[in-house]
This record gives sequence, structure tokens and C-alpha cells, in this order.
Amino acid sequence: MRSCVVRDVLPLRAVPRSLASALLAVLLSGAALVACSVDAASGPPADTDGGAVDAPCEEGATRCDGDEVATCSGGAFGAAAPCEGESVCRDGGCRAPTDAQLAQAAELASMLRYIEEETAWHAPLDWDDLSARGRKSILGGDGSDLAYFTALYHAFVAVPQGHQGLYLARGCGKLVPYPGYSQRGACGRPHARGIIVTSVKASNALGLKVGDVVTRVGDAAGGDVVGALAERPVCASSRPSASFRDTTTAATFSDLLTPGEEILVEAPDGATRAVKVPDAPLTGALGSALSCQDPFSRSTAVPVESAIRPDGVGVIRLPGFLDPEQPFPTSPTEEAIATYRAAFEAKILAAFDAVKSAPAIVWDVRGNGGGLTMIGLAIASGFPGARAETISYCQARVPKSDPPAFDSLRYAEYALSPGGPFAYAGKVAVLIDGLDYSAADYFPLAVKARTNAIVVGAPTAGAYGATSKSQLFEGPPAFSVSVDVNRCATADDDAPLEGRGVAPHVAVGYDPKDLAAGKDTVLERAVAELR
Repeated sequence: MRSCVVRDVLPLRAVPRSLASALLAVLLSGAALVACSVDAASGPPADTDGGAVDAPCEEGATRCDGDEVATCSGGAFGAAAPCEGESVCRDGGCRAPTDAQLAQAAELASMLRYIEEETAWHAPLDWDDLSARGRKSILGGDGSDLAYFTALYHAFVAVPQGHQGLYLARGCGKLVPYPGYSQRGACGRPHARGIIVTSVKASNALGLKVGDVVTRVGDAAGGDVVGALAERPVCASSRPSASFRDTTTAATFSDLLTPGEEILVEAPDGATRAVKVPDAPLTGALGSALSCQDPFSRSTAVPVESAIRPDGVGVIRLPGFLDPEQPFPTSPTEEAIATYRAAFEAKILAAFDAVKSAPAIVWDVRGNGGGLTMIGLAIASGFPGARAETISYCQARVPKSDPPAFDSLRYAEYALSPGGPFAYAGKVAVLIDGLDYSAADYFPLAVKARTNAIVVGAPTAGAYGATSKSQLFEGPPAFSVSVDVNRCATADDDAPLEGRGVAPHVAVGYDPKDLAAGKDTVLERAVAELR
């Protein structure tokens, strides 16, 4: 008897006219372990070595061994062998792919050709292998929309150029999670022992608290938790760096969990508990979801905020380099953009003026998704030690060039202009993390390379170009793919910047006990560095 027990934006003036409209658009599982025993009196017969053997099978019967099939002959299953052609073994026998699966595989190949011909990604990729692996995944799947999108996702994220996206026409937030949100009400960030919970809704579906650490998901434990969840599909931007991949995965972790799955949670006091994910699937209702872009789910609807701490240090939080209180110009002429920028900078300047009497200032740009790069450069120009040397430049890919070739024109040549309205003689620190993107990559890049300010936190995303083109694929399900044609490089050595997030001078993450006590570990470390 068998018994079982469960155990950024580029400046218009310098952008080629053919790119202007596209670049302006940017401005804008695991199961529980089961232990089983076999009652010798009623189990299968033992072999001569005392081990169990399979019961005789019916002649000609088949069973699956992965994608291959084993056939019964002489009362026993023989070695597994591949199915013929592109058939795979499923439900006990070889099954030919459906017409729908073949069409999906062809569309995945078409998506990859589109990206290959347009992307500015600078390193070689085996496009044929990506297409072959995607085709195998689709033909070996169950034919569902989720199986199809999962194959698309893995092929797409293999191209690490930033400012590229893969989104369902319908189903983001429902069929698969939407990045940077939590319908289950808990946000996180990467931690050495898994994922640390940095923000929650009081009545979140998982019963998590700030400071909890998710230390196991299925078979993945500790440092492998983020990597395992990163394999699960989302509607997503491409992954220019490991820092962005890990941070966006940890931010979205609660919605990446599957109904019925069990996770292990460690409280700040060291106590552990198992949590079962509710059976209710995601609904796609993002209006009531918790935003995880900021580590503490602070509002991104405010343009800027500042205050002087009791210890005398000033803190300025800048959620983005676009102003949420004014619409971006619908007719983005240089004059209209200049007016928009001036109004936004006036708000930032007022926040700066309110704290500039402090002996030290911390600029908090964690979770900043980018916007107008020139605003960040204007701020950095006022930092102590600012230097005017050129920082970077970009070039556009020649469409369909093979191997990829780039226009000789250099545009988006960024540099600081020391001084200006944000001039400040005190000490400065800048807080960064893996969701700092585009203009929020350039800002700490300029700070670290051309000022004396210190940078504290985790590496930025490393996305320096701009979304340039997009294409809709009919599916079903229908989905869109956007590409970035901009190869941006550092002026110091002409090396491509893409994928090279800005590493902080002082690397620091979040501490469970600090979070439980309402203490921001990263901010406090920056303040300590400024003393």
C-alpha cells in the first residue's frame, strides 16, 4: 500500500529628423515536498536486488519521458526515443503540433527578426538559436495563451537593450503580471536571503509585513528566489542589466506567485512561517493595486518634495524627471518643451531652496523612471566639484544593417555646466536603485563621473537610449514590441553604455529590523557618509 505525507529623453536639436517623433514619445512552480512509503505486502514485486520493478505493461503502450516517448515491448518499456518530426510526447504519446502552434512559432520568429533588424544592442546574439528555442517551447506547450506568451517573453528578454518592451494588447495584469504593481498588496526589493518586503497594504492577501523576507518559493531558496521568479513571464521592459532584472522582479514578486503555491517567510525577529498563496487569480484591476516603483510605495504623483531632518540634513525626493502635474506638450516643439521644463525646474528649485541652508543634502531618486535628462544634468551641475567635460553621446543604427552599422552623427552629447541655480557648496549624496532608468541613469552617471558627490544604494538599470519604433503582432493573443535604435557611449572611452548601470560608491540594501522599525537603511547610511 502506498502512503504519502506532504513535507530619457534625447535633445531635439541634436536628433536626426527621422527619429524625432519616436524619441519624443519616450518623454513622455513550486510544489510542497511529498514523502511516500510503500507497504511491502501490497507493493510491486521486488527485483533480485531488493528494489521495486515496474508492473508488466501492455504491448505497444506508450509513455512520455520528457519530450520523448517510450514504447512497451515484451512487457517492459524500452528506452525513450524522439518523436517524429516536430511532434512531442504529451499525454502519454507523440502529438503533432497544431496549426495554431505552428502559426505562433512563425510569429515568434517574425518578432525576433524585427528586433534583430532594428535594435541597437551592441553585442553578438545567436538569433537562430533564440528562434529555435522559442519554437520548441511553443510546440512542446499546451497551446494556451500563457504558454505562447511565456515563449515570447523568454526570447524577448534575451536581448538586453533598454527601452524595448513586450506588452499584450489585452491581458497585462491578468494573464501575466504588470511590472511595478502588486494586486496582492506587497512590494519588495532584492535581499541576500531572498526578497525583502518594503511596502504592504495592511490587509494584503499574503499577510506579509514590512521587514519580512521571503526566503523560499517552491524549490528555490535564498539568493535563488529572485532568479527563479525572474523566469516567470510578465508584460515587461527589456532587461539591460542584472540589477534591473532583479529589482523589477522583487518589486513585482507577489503577483509573480501562482495560486496555491507555498512560500517561506522569515520575520525580522527570525521567526519563520509558511504562507499559501490565495487561490484567487490576478484580475488586472491595477487601479486598486499597490505601486511598487518606489521602494516604499510613496506617491509618484508629486513632482518633488523636500524637508530638513531633525539632524539638520536636507532630503530632496525626486520621483521622476517628468512633471506629473502638467501634461507633456502635445505639439513638442523646442519652445513648448522649454516652457514645460522651466515650469518643472521651478518646482524643483523651490524644493531645493527650502533645504539649501543645510550643511548636507541627500537627493533621493530611487525608483525614478526617467524623463528629461537635461533637468538631471542641471541639478548635477550645481553639485560640489562639478566639471564640464563631455559625458556621453549617441548614434542611431542604420535599419537592417548586417552586421549592425551606426550613423556617423553623434547626438545627445551630454555635459555639465558647473554652477547655475542649483549651485551648492555643502556635501551631497544621491540615492539610487535598480529601477532608475534612462534620464535617471544619466543623472547618477554624471554625478559619479563629473562631481564630488557620493552615490549610495544599488546599481541603476543601465538604459541610456530611447524607445524608437514599435510593431503590433496579431497573435492571438495580440502583442506589441518596441525597439531602441540608439547606441549610446561614454565619452571617456567610446564604450557602449547600454547594460552598464551606475554602480554606487557605497552599496547598501535594506535591513529587516530597520524596515520593521520604520527606518530607511539606505537613507541612514547616506547621512552617515555625509557626516
